Amino acid sequence: MVMSKKSHRQLTTKTELLMQPGERIVHTLYARAGTVPIKKNVASIAASVAVGAAVTAITGGAGVVIVTAFDKARVYITVTDRSVLIFAGRRNKSGPGDIIAHVPRDTVTATVLRNRMAYQLRLDFAGSDQRLRLTFAPWPRGLKDSGRYLATLLQPPTSANERL
Repeated sequence: MVMSKKSHRQLTTKTELLMQPGERIVHTLYARAGTVPIKKNVASIAASVAVGAAVTAITGGAGVVIVTAFDKARVYITVTDRSVLIFAGRRNKSGPGDIIAHVPRDTVTATVLRNRMAYQLRLDFAGSDQRLRLTFAPWPRGLKDSGRYLATLLQPPTSANERL
């Protein structure tokens, strides 16, 4: 399991409150959502280097340069046999926060955008122009595999009666 036991328990509990009778959880995971603007990252890195250099100068070389970068928001996703539930990550805490989307599973399709160091998917919702771009980092181990499995789960069925 890639997700911590505590986060998994919280996600399962929140999901079970929203499920219909007889519905079952198929897969739970987390990912980074959205994109990070390059200009903001460059400004953040420049500010971090400037602060680190000032600390180093003041302390006579004992300072440490800490480079921070803007990070994508974390989302927690549960796929059931009937629906897809997406929860926002909580700020400064692990685990799922408020629900962002609860949609029928057959209205969500996944498109692989990139399969290199990080695995990227785009979730499209039928009847909506809303899209969610997800990134699965190579670490912790297994996170990319979790994203690949999500893409497999959300592929359209090959026939009207068949479901993955």
